[in-house]
Formats: sequence, structure tokens, C-alpha cells
Amino acid sequence: MKVLLLGATGNVGSRALPALIKHGHTVVAYVRSPDKLTPAKRAVLADVVVGSATDKSALKDAILAHNCDAVFHAAGVAQMFGRSKTGEYNKIFATVVAAMVEAREERRGPAIRAWLMCGFPMLDSAIPNHFIGDYMPMFPEHRDNLALIQKQDEGNIAWSLFCANQMNPKHNEIRIPAPDDCSAANVIASADSPPEWRGTLKWVPLIGPYLNVFGLAAGYATSLEDPLDFIATDFEKGLQSEFVGKRVGLKMKKAAR
Repeated sequence: MKVLLLGATGNVGSRALPALIKHGHTVVAYVRSPDKLTPAKRAVLADVVVGSATDKSALKDAILAHNCDAVFHAAGVAQMFGRSKTGEYNKIFATVVAAMVEAREERRGPAIRAWLMCGFPMLDSAIPNHFIGDYMPMFPEHRDNLALIQKQDEGNIAWSLFCANQMNPKHNEIRIPAPDDCSAANVIASADSPPEWRGTLKWVPLIGPYLNVFGLAAGYATSLEDPLDFIATDFEKGLQSEFVGKRVGLKMKKAAR
């Protein structure tokens, strides 16, 4: 696919680029600070668009001018607790969504395939009709983003939300394309709830759901690179992905003994 990558100079986006290149995608970077792009990154990019992630017109024009059929949104950082005074993280998300909608409506044709960063608390808990975030009140800005994306017409945006837990780099240096040990084969995925989540301790009166969430959540930390290879692999499926319209949770596979 031809992917517009937002946040290409950030912690997630800078490692998404090697994964996308590894899987044969054509990547256009949309960045605020092009000087942060290394020569190695520039060498593999189809183009670099300089602009703000809160500029809807510029984002829409970037999608249309480069005929992008996909977007990977990794720009901005959500607040762990509470909400930022400026509301920038939610503004960026809303602007990216609006730009995709307008670009698709102007261009017509198939929906734009999109992966957007979200947070682990937005996955379903073991308690029906409750998010993990109802018991682990972290990264609350993701709630507004989830509510917004769920209102969108799937004919405009074929979206997936990567509900990430703590992620740590497998390699300190970024290699392009990503090395073979950075692979979707290292993770398991599920839609809307964490893979292999159990109902442990949820039966305990009053505090059971909290014990359940806090007891299991730490087991969902991942590398940075393996989930991004999963996303790059999923982009290859285009609009046929089973994760369209889903919140996606990932977990590292246990190493073979």
C-alpha cells in the first residue's frame, strides 16, 4: 500500500518506517520537523511532506497529492493521567480523522485503510460492557478518540486501533529495513480484548475487577518492533483485514523452551 506515515520522527513512527519498508509498502512521511529525519530514512521515503498534524487541509492534500490508500497515525503522545491543558492529542486525532474522511469523499473510490495508535485501557475487560480503563484509569484521552472513530462511516475509513501497552525497543539503533527478528510471528493478536485474557480474581467482591486488571496487565508489555511488523503485515491485507473496525490487543508469544 501507499502509506502516509504521521509521526515518522517519533518513538513509534521511526520504528514503523523500517517495518513498512520491509513489507514492500511505499511510505510518504508527514512531519513537523524534517531535520529530524536521518539520511537513511530519507533514502527509503517516497516523499516528505512538512506540516502540522493539526492542519486538516495539509493532511488531506498530502493524502490526495500522493494518492495514499492508507494512513498510519503515530503522532503525538497521550497523557498518562488526566488530560493536557491544550487538548492537543485529541485535536491531532480528530484532525487526522477529518482529513481522511474529506480526502476519501473528494477522491471517492474505496475507503482509506488506517491504523491509529490507542491505549491498552481501551480494550474490553473480563467484566461485560467495561473497558480495562474503567479499572485502570490511565490515558483517558484515548476514550474521546475511540468514541470519535467509532462514529465514522466504514466506507470512508477502514480503521484499526492498536491498543498498546508498555513498549520497549528490541534494538537501540533503527535498522532499515527491519531485521528478521522483528516479526509479527512473535506476537499474538485479538480484536477488542487482550489475547489470552483470563477472569482471574474477578469474582472477589468489590475489588475483584481491579485485582483482575492489575494482576494481568503487566503481562502485555511488548517490544516496539514486533507489533509494528504486525501492523505492516496487516496493511498488506488492505480492506480485507479481519481487524478493520476493531480495537487490537497484542501479546508477546512465549519463547520456545
